[in-house]
Amino acid sequence: MSPARPGPTAFRSGRIDPPSLRGVADPVRLGQVFEALANPVRRGILAALHDHGGPLSSHDIATRFEISWQGISRHLRILTAAGLVDCDVRKNERAYTLNRRGLQQVAGRWIARVATEGTRDEDGRLVFDFDD
Repeated sequence: MSPARPGPTAFRSGRIDPPSLRGVADPVRLGQVFEALANPVRRGILAALHDHGGPLSSHDIATRFEISWQGISRHLRILTAAGLVDCDVRKNERAYTLNRRGLQQVAGRWIARVATEGTRDEDGRLVFDFDD
């Protein structure tokens, strides 16, 4: 008979993230980012900003999608609130740019943390090993 393998770490009821994931971002910010990324139109807006390589006006963004102006405006507000795009208010328009640092600090770090085995300390506990 082979020795028993240790099972996964048990977490108390109501605990959302293991301790090693808490340092990635506060739960509210993490939720905002992943809710923003959950929508295909918002992912399309991020892709358009990425592909363009610079600021796009809200009008230029809206012309790329077959949804109402109000819908695009709402998606841009959600992306801005999540810190995934930056908005520059100009004379008669708003210009949006991709906030790559915001994506990397939250979504990128979270994905990197759960996609890798992580680092363990001398006692075998996972340690948070990210730098800003």
